[in-house]
Amino acid sequence: MAGLVVVLLVLLVVLLRRRYVVARVRGFSMSPTFRDGERVVATRRRHYRVGDVIVFRPRSAATDVAWRIKRIAAVAGDPVPAWLETDHPVVPAGRVVVVGDNPGHSQDSRQLGYIEISGVAGAVPGRPAPEGS
Repeated sequence: MAGLVVVLLVLLVVLLRRRYVVARVRGFSMSPTFRDGERVVATRRRHYRVGDVIVFRPRSAATDVAWRIKRIAAVAGDPVPAWLETDHPVVPAGRVVVVGDNPGHSQDSRQLGYIEISGVAGAVPGRPAPEGS
């Protein structure tokens, strides 16, 4: 009986990890929406929209253990925001543009470029952009 309980608990943990990701906010790039050190739970999705806060690892930081947390500014097919210097008129397929809620203190698509959807772990529900964004 105890073995069955252990197996069920392990199975539950595996299933939950496939659906949810827990990440810690580092720094002030998402202030005032998130505080430095705050933990967030992201839900894996198939599709993301402008305004979603996502948890991801940029391709350029594949060995970086820390997740990044930013807000989507544009999705595939959208016009590229004027503040992002690129040769593309629209965001390429399979990619998004991200920006911090505190852009003066954010490493985002201006430095990282497009973020590949395959590197997105999930979206943090219920966090609208701060006033004036």
